[in-house]
Amino acid sequence: MNTSNSYLAIGSNTIWLTFFSTPEKFLIQTYLLGLGADHSLLCALPNDPALLKLKCGTSCKGRSCIDGDIYEFKTVIQETLTLPPIIRLAAPQNVSRQHPRTFPRLTVNMTGAVRPLSDKGRILAVLPVQLCNLSPTGCQFRVSPSAWPLVSSAHLHISCRLPGFDHFSKFSASIEWVDPTTELVIGTKFSFSSLQDPANRDVMEWFTSQQASLINTTA
Repeated sequence: MNTSNSYLAIGSNTIWLTFFSTPEKFLIQTYLLGLGADHSLLCALPNDPALLKLKCGTSCKGRSCIDGDIYEFKTVIQETLTLPPIIRLAAPQNVSRQHPRTFPRLTVNMTGAVRPLSDKGRILAVLPVQLCNLSPTGCQFRVSPSAWPLVSSAHLHISCRLPGFDHFSKFSASIEWVDPTTELVIGTKFSFSSLQDPANRDVMEWFTSQQASLINTTA
């Protein structure tokens, strides 16, 4: 990953922010409104009561797609405004361009359904998605950015029928990262109640069945 001291431009538009230090992890879709004299980022927030939990000094990670490349940065909240809902983020010390790093994954091309959750555990939507790779610890899927809730927790449910199975497997997962390209790509980590969790048994059986091809893909 290359590190750059360049600043995000207003034309970057959408910035996906993840907050991991709040009581409930959040994934928020924001829009860059402008830059302060100190290169702080002024972003429009969705009008959602859950965001009242965000306080000055809270740290977060941002990702944005600029000219086809993914840039990410770490920052903290400088200021929050409620009317209209706006957040000012401190100027990132470094804006890094992500390069694909490869490691073995099992490729898939199958449909599934994802249920993003609110901070209270309420299902926000039932979204058709395309799973692009899968491992015993997590998966990646593609979904339309406009379909994803503007505010969601980092927790979700995934259901899909694995190749060769006659039933649907249901996974609980958490969002590890987002890739805001033309389609929103989300990387997740599975959470199992135990090794005997039915979903864990399903994915392990599928993973060892050699019904998918080993590839190198973006981590």
